[in-house]
Amino acid sequence: MNFKRYILTFLGLLISEVLLAQFSTSGFGTGTQSTNNFPQGKTTDKAKSPTGRAGVDDSTKVIYGPTSTKYFLEEDVFNNRKKLYTIDTTIGEGHNFNFVQRYRNMYQDLGNIGTAIRPIFFQAPEQIGTMLGYDAYTLYAFKPNQVRYFNTRSPFTNLVYVTGGNTQDLLQFEFSRNVDSLWNFSINLQRIVSNKQLVTSSTSTNKNALGHWDFMIHTNYQTKNRKYQLLAYANLSDHNSNDEGGVLPQGRSYDLILQQGNNAAILNNAATRDKFYNLHLYHEYVGYKAFQVYQVLDYQTRKVQFRDPDYIANWTNGFYPIAYDTLGKASRYTTNAAVTGKMKLDSLYNESQYSIFEHKSGIKGFYRGFNYRLHLRQRFFGFTNPLYNYSISRNENFLGVWLNQYFKDSTRAFAELEYLLTGSDFKLNVEFQGKWLNIGGKAMSTSPTLVQQVTFNDGFRWDKNTTAFVTDRGISNNMQTYHAYASASPKFGKLTLRPSVDINLINSYIYYDTLAFVKQATEDIAIFRAGLGMDLRKGAFSTISQLYLTTTTGPDLIRIPKIFASTRLAFDLLYKKKLFIQTGLELHYKSNYYADAYMPVIQQFHLQDKQMINGYLQADAFADMRINRVRLFFKFANVAQGILGNGYYAAPGFLGMGRTFGFGLQWLLFD
Repeated sequence: MNFKRYILTFLGLLISEVLLAQFSTSGFGTGTQSTNNFPQGKTTDKAKSPTGRAGVDDSTKVIYGPTSTKYFLEEDVFNNRKKLYTIDTTIGEGHNFNFVQRYRNMYQDLGNIGTAIRPIFFQAPEQIGTMLGYDAYTLYAFKPNQVRYFNTRSPFTNLVYVTGGNTQDLLQFEFSRNVDSLWNFSINLQRIVSNKQLVTSSTSTNKNALGHWDFMIHTNYQTKNRKYQLLAYANLSDHNSNDEGGVLPQGRSYDLILQQGNNAAILNNAATRDKFYNLHLYHEYVGYKAFQVYQVLDYQTRKVQFRDPDYIANWTNGFYPIAYDTLGKASRYTTNAAVTGKMKLDSLYNESQYSIFEHKSGIKGFYRGFNYRLHLRQRFFGFTNPLYNYSISRNENFLGVWLNQYFKDSTRAFAELEYLLTGSDFKLNVEFQGKWLNIGGKAMSTSPTLVQQVTFNDGFRWDKNTTAFVTDRGISNNMQTYHAYASASPKFGKLTLRPSVDINLINSYIYYDTLAFVKQATEDIAIFRAGLGMDLRKGAFSTISQLYLTTTTGPDLIRIPKIFASTRLAFDLLYKKKLFIQTGLELHYKSNYYADAYMPVIQQFHLQDKQMINGYLQADAFADMRINRVRLFFKFANVAQGILGNGYYAAPGFLGMGRTFGFGLQWLLFD
């Protein structure tokens, strides 16, 4: 509560400062920015500070807007691409505030914004080495490749507020201001809240489903001679959720539950907290274009907790498949009173503590279209399970090389290789990017996560270092993935087609079985996916469509819908030359499949054979609007409910969001 009050007070003071800045006739001084990296304004008053650095002119002499505020990404600096982006003022995406729809329905959540989320299609790990493995909520946190580093000619504010229906609320606040022409300071804030869907009129539990905070301060600085540049941020992410476990069947079929209201949840008092602090810094020194020195530093502390005070009751009703008695022996679900009497009567509790320091140091450069990077990456991490009295600390060392060649026709080819010196982890990636054809391949060998190696609580136990738990052992073998892909984007007038093909071969696949225990496959799995996208614009009408057909061979351990289809039909309107409107309909369909279920104790999705997630055509009507620098949207989600069906399941046991009306606002301030 104190933290919330602090943030709200800080936000109020910050907004007050922003509003004062709108009416200020003088700022941090006057001056102009160098044209070396950032564009010139039309008219500025020049004044130098004692240090020789130009100040920022935010007087009323210049009319500021989206073209006067530029930002860049760390990835572009890292790859020697001096690319600047302008603020996006187009309409058409504002209504996709939900993270599933924001990522083109390629993810599965639990029906509410901010709930546990996973990709629909198989994705290989992004990094090699030993990772933590708790990833159910990491999609909602700020990431290094998403941070927008600004160079502003005036104070810039971006305010987004969404109320998505059924108490789904999203607040995003971004403020940026240059101290002078060389140094920028920015603040980002994100708040996500939603209510439970499975609360009956007789339930007295807390109706809040979750609350998620992200708070970031970031800065970028470069010296006057442009030789040295620094990008840095500090981020706090705090996720709190009251886990429901899915709908309580009460002797009814899942199809019948869709037709009836007053549905109760399995878990009434379970809760998760996932909190971490992260410090990130990138800096480089450019001696010559062909020889530069760079370094990336990261430090993170993280604590993941889960508690269910109704552990025995929820073990008895079958939600937790295994319980361990006071002697540490496993008992599968049973109503035997003699066995139940041996159970621990306190709550089920799981906790993991994690800290990591990592640096990537190396050299890079470019010459006549050829880019290269060489690096040494070191990770020092510690992991503790206090219930098990288990603690480890370890370091891992990696060597890597990245090569890239640009050709005269703007096509490029690149290859990268990274290798773990003290293990068998490696990553190899090659790709050719043409004007309308991309083709590439990736091979990886990745270590099991820390959660896959060691987990200990009253419901789930395994340890790769001991045979004390008989067959319930952690995984120590690496998983290998081989991915080949190709895509094209030929244009035929106003029509663009996007055919694609993906082939994944997976060896020693690590998964969680129907009991949510970690296992490793002994047979190879192959996944074949063919896709076809289509973009068409004709006059005021436009459509964007995507179709994927997927099949798998080998053991049935990766469940993917065979048919995946999405389309958007939209019309652009202009009212009195001031109000821009795009209105239309978005449709999405996935065929029947046994989607993975979610186990909140260990934050993992796992196999299940109890509930088929039936195909359902989801339809959302929307209207996105823009007038000057304000963007609005209105959204009527799941408009086909009651016409094409009574609803759908977003995940096993979790109903998808019903018919709701949402509204959102984005306000951009540049002066």
